[in-house]
Amino acid sequence: MDEEDLAALLREHAVRHSVPGAAIGVLRDGTATTTCYGAADIATGEPVTPRTRFSAGSLTKSMVATVIAGLTEAGRLSLDDPVAAHVPELRANGWAGRATLRDLLANRSALALRAGLEFGFDDRKDHDDGALSRLVADAATGGPAGDFWSYTNVGWCVAGRVIETVAGAGWEDAMRRYLFDQAGMSGTAFVTGGASKPRAVGHEVTAAGPVPVAPLTARAYGPTGTTAVTTVTDLLRFAALHLQDPLLASLRAVHAEVSIYGWLDSWCLGWARFDWEGGQVWGWDGLVNGERSVLRIVPERQAAVVLMTNSSTGRAMYRSLFAELMPSLCGISVPPLRLDPVPGVAGDLSRFAGVYAWPDRQVEVTATANGLLISREDGQAEALPLDERTFAADRADPDNPAVTFGALDATGRPRVLYDMLWGLPRLGG
Repeated sequence: MDEEDLAALLREHAVRHSVPGAAIGVLRDGTATTTCYGAADIATGEPVTPRTRFSAGSLTKSMVATVIAGLTEAGRLSLDDPVAAHVPELRANGWAGRATLRDLLANRSALALRAGLEFGFDDRKDHDDGALSRLVADAATGGPAGDFWSYTNVGWCVAGRVIETVAGAGWEDAMRRYLFDQAGMSGTAFVTGGASKPRAVGHEVTAAGPVPVAPLTARAYGPTGTTAVTTVTDLLRFAALHLQDPLLASLRAVHAEVSIYGWLDSWCLGWARFDWEGGQVWGWDGLVNGERSVLRIVPERQAAVVLMTNSSTGRAMYRSLFAELMPSLCGISVPPLRLDPVPGVAGDLSRFAGVYAWPDRQVEVTATANGLLISREDGQAEALPLDERTFAADRADPDNPAVTFGALDATGRPRVLYDMLWGLPRLGG
């Protein structure tokens, strides 16, 4: 596929999903092709170009894992070191003495989970150099979450704090020194550093059209994806680093056999793995206010694809565009997101009933005649079965249309409910 074909494909799918602006990059056998579409900001009409910076979002987590892998190779730390060995704020905390750096990158550290910390972006207004340290210190309170896999923003902030203490520098400076400068990612910056333009503005797609939204800027949550901005060209350079450096292949080893519908088939170290027909694919996504970014790498084909959008519908665009692009690029088929209910497939629905909760967040599940009633603080939704442990709850939501249950016991009774990617343990075991 040449640049003209790629541009036509990008335009078609952006229009289909009401995405104001997007950039796509394809890397194959060392040759990069990029193209852009639309407006970086609908208020000004500024066009998207290869220099336009989009939010990296949670792709920052993959970058953090990459830096930790480099520090490991340099002998500065070991993935089997306890977290507490490198994080002074956590040295008196029991879970941090047991959990390793590998556990952090694998999202299995048992860090205490609380909504107020996981999603407290608006409450952390401080932008000084101690912002990250103070957030990590707050994570020291509370007991361990339990023996189950869960995505965690704060866990990646702890990993960023590890980088600070080992490198002897603020985590942003360490990221520049150990990744951005070495990989030639000259367009990657931090919004807290004041040099982030040209910058895409995020948009929430509404019935009346796209509406600009304010970006996330909480410095304390930087390692989880709130402050890094990058370009399509720089993400291709990041992908090339992972395709070329055999030492980074260890990050693609599976560490958690956890499958969450619409998101991942298993989790590695800073990467998800996707078991698509035709070959294995690795990558991750960024999801922040009004922006979505996607990176997929296919090592056995020496290929990578990056999609960056300034729209809340960016992941819907990713699904339709990649389904058309990947077969011709890599001979790999992207499975469709099937949300049509399959009556009876989940068996006895009463096994899912119960309360799943963190100290400050709760979901109650009740069995109905045909599915489940999912009750949260913000309302209720009927969820209908898609397979033996997945239920469609909001088919119109491009990011979180389903809930998945995990950690099933011998009787098929789940111990965890996954709300998007976050695991809520069942109360009462």
